[in-house]
Amino acid sequence: MATAKYPLIWRLLHWVIAIMVLAMLPIGFWMAYRGEAGLWGALTGTLYASHKTVGFLVLWLMVVRLVFRLTITPPSYPPQMPAFIRRLAHSTHHLMYVLLFAIALLGWAGVTAFPALSIAGGWSLPGMPFIPESRTLSKLLFTIHGWLAIVLSILVVVHIAGALKHKFIDKDGVFDRMSLKK
Repeated sequence: MATAKYPLIWRLLHWVIAIMVLAMLPIGFWMAYRGEAGLWGALTGTLYASHKTVGFLVLWLMVVRLVFRLTITPPSYPPQMPAFIRRLAHSTHHLMYVLLFAIALLGWAGVTAFPALSIAGGWSLPGMPFIPESRTLSKLLFTIHGWLAIVLSILVVVHIAGALKHKFIDKDGVFDRMSLKK
C-alpha cells in the first residue's frame, strides 16, 4: 500500500525529538529521585546538566516542528479510518505538542528561579525573562514540570501503542507516514 509521507525533515525532527524525550523521561525521574534522596555528587550533577541541555534542545526543535506543523499540510489519514479515531489522533498529537512546550518552559523557568542554569559542556542557559529568583517558585514549577512529565509519559505509551496497532494490526499505512524508510 503506497502511503503519502510527511516531508523528510519533519520525520527526522519527529524521531530526533522522540529519542530525546525517551531518554529524558527516565533521566529526569532518576535525577529527581537522587536529588530528593540527597544523593548529590558527580552522577547527579551530570544527570541534571544532561537533562537541562536536552530539554532546552527539545524546546527549540519543537519551535521548528511547530513552524512546519503550521505551514505544511500533513498527509491525510486513510479514508477507512473512523472519524472518532482521527479526532483522537489529532487530540493526542495536539496535547503532546502542548505538553512538550509546557514541560520545557516550566523546566527552564524552574532552573531560572532556583537558579541553576549550568548545563553540559560548561555552558549556561540564559535566564528566562521575568522569572524572579525564588526557591519557593522553583519548587512549584518543578512539581508541575514533574507531574506534566508523568502525563506525557502516559501519552507517549498511548502514542507508541497506537502507532504499533496501525503498523501490525490495521496495516493501514498510518505508521509508514512517519517512517524513515523510503
